[in-house]
Amino acid sequence: MIGFIGGGNMAEAMIKGMTAKGMKDIYVSEPREDRRHELATAYGVRTTSSNQKVVSACDVLILAVKPQIMGKVLDEISSGITEEKLVVSIAAGITLAYLESRLNTKLLIRVMPNTPALVQEGMSVMSLCGSFHGSGVDTVQAILMSIGRVIVLPEELMDAVTALSGSGPAFFALFVEAMIEAGEKMGLSVKDATALVVQTMLGTVRLLETGMSPEKLRKIVTSPGGTTEAGLKVFEETALRQVVNKSLLAAKKRSAELGRSQ
Repeated sequence: MIGFIGGGNMAEAMIKGMTAKGMKDIYVSEPREDRRHELATAYGVRTTSSNQKVVSACDVLILAVKPQIMGKVLDEISSGITEEKLVVSIAAGITLAYLESRLNTKLLIRVMPNTPALVQEGMSVMSLCGSFHGSGVDTVQAILMSIGRVIVLPEELMDAVTALSGSGPAFFALFVEAMIEAGEKMGLSVKDATALVVQTMLGTVRLLETGMSPEKLRKIVTSPGGTTEAGLKVFEETALRQVVNKSLLAAKKRSAELGRSQ
């Protein structure tokens, strides 16, 4: 049985993907009664308010809680974690070393999923404890593949992953917001500007998925002396690349800080 400690949005995304792929025997602990009812009704999962009950009943445990309360949760469940249990953390900044110091198991996996998992288009990265053994990793990969794509990377890259794919949806969303607002200022309705921007973004993604590089796509769209060149010139003059780099470095730094605070 697979257990979730926490029934928030990311837990729900994973549960939705898992049940859509026919995965059953899911047990969720969640403090809010209304939330437990929502999850049980929507996905047919077992729910409880007790973290200990989930730990006792499940072989695979997914810690889907905020990093700020991870210590408190581990204090509560650590006595029930035996060396046979596989523990997966999806909390930003929580290191494998920290989990290993608090739990009596070497079967530890750190995962950074992202919000598009809500529509089964997520990008997840997983890192394994150095002494990980057994086939449990296949189970975790299957769970993550039910919500999108998954790759395995060394943990030392996880802060960079958090900045790029973890925080990335918010950065893209900000750019979309700005484009829609610009469309309004040019006389378009919010509805029409949103349709134009969102479909343009989706189409661009589809082109990039063919293997076309971002640089090639940019050059294809940009005609000498044309409208695109005029707009790109402003981006270059305002140092867009440097702003993006600075923003991602700030997100990476914060991820590292969250890990050190544990």
